[in-house]
Amino acid sequence: MPSTKNALLRYAAIDACLQRTTQTWSFERLRQQVAATLAEHVDSAGSVSIRTLRDDLKNMRPGGATGYDAPILFESERGYYYSEVNYSIFNSPITINDLPALQQAFGVLQQLVGLGLSHELGGIVERLELRLSGQMQDAQGIICQFEQPTSYQGQGWLEPLYIAVQQKQAQRLLYQPFGTSQPVELLVHPYLLKQYNGRWFLIAQRDKWEEALSIFALDRIQHIAKADLSFIQHEGEVSQFFTNLIGVSILPQAELAEIRLRFAAKRLPYVLTKPLHTSQRVDNVTGEVTLHLVPTRELVSLLLSYGGDVEVVAPLVLRDNIKQEATRMLHYYL
Repeated sequence: MPSTKNALLRYAAIDACLQRTTQTWSFERLRQQVAATLAEHVDSAGSVSIRTLRDDLKNMRPGGATGYDAPILFESERGYYYSEVNYSIFNSPITINDLPALQQAFGVLQQLVGLGLSHELGGIVERLELRLSGQMQDAQGIICQFEQPTSYQGQGWLEPLYIAVQQKQAQRLLYQPFGTSQPVELLVHPYLLKQYNGRWFLIAQRDKWEEALSIFALDRIQHIAKADLSFIQHEGEVSQFFTNLIGVSILPQAELAEIRLRFAAKRLPYVLTKPLHTSQRVDNVTGEVTLHLVPTRELVSLLLSYGGDVEVVAPLVLRDNIKQEATRMLHYYL
């Protein structure tokens, strides 16, 4: 169990003790009770040092690192106690009726925590889990099961690049694209982090390359360092670059086009209920699906995933591209 969760268990144990106002809680007795709680929930001896308990009490009090601002006092005859009647660090307006929505939100929050973008968010999720743990045992169990993010090689670069984008800092990248034998050093001005299909990409402008934006896969980055350059602000909203795209890579000479697709009758209902893109429109007479997109490699892959259930009617260049890929695939099975 992570050390942060151990700390939360210790805070919960201290809180439970101090709510039992009929008993006297000396420092040593409090330490033994906290150790017993750890032993019950953690696969260890559950020992708690004097320094650890002192730090915990300090962190829980007003001005402490936890933000609990717990009114903990000490008197030689009375021991440790809360000066406010019925106080608990878990007092909140959250009720059992809030649990279904909160349980569903946990899946989303925990995926964000996994990105490493906010240590504070991780602490919030853990405290909320601990706050609701007793009530959740009586709930119905998992109602919504979210996809778990897979381990991603470039995940370690998310936090420093997030900060670089936020603080508008030029960066020096050591970058090795697939198919190359050696990495190259690049100076870039980062604008946006974008996720697609489980992978993360940095959208940036290469220094002295003012013509177009560049896209870098985080798993191909070997090193990042702040560059001693004045940051170049991009004109316009960078996220709008992807408005007419599926994915992050544009086919050579590709331009915005009207893409017409004809789906098999058995597959069309799935496409209607889960559109391929926000520009999707359907002709109620012919059943043709129309998209307004710049063709990308990811669009080609998406269309190929439908197999024989889709035909690209237009444009001709995309139709030929799909035909070439289908022909190449066929050679494997002849």
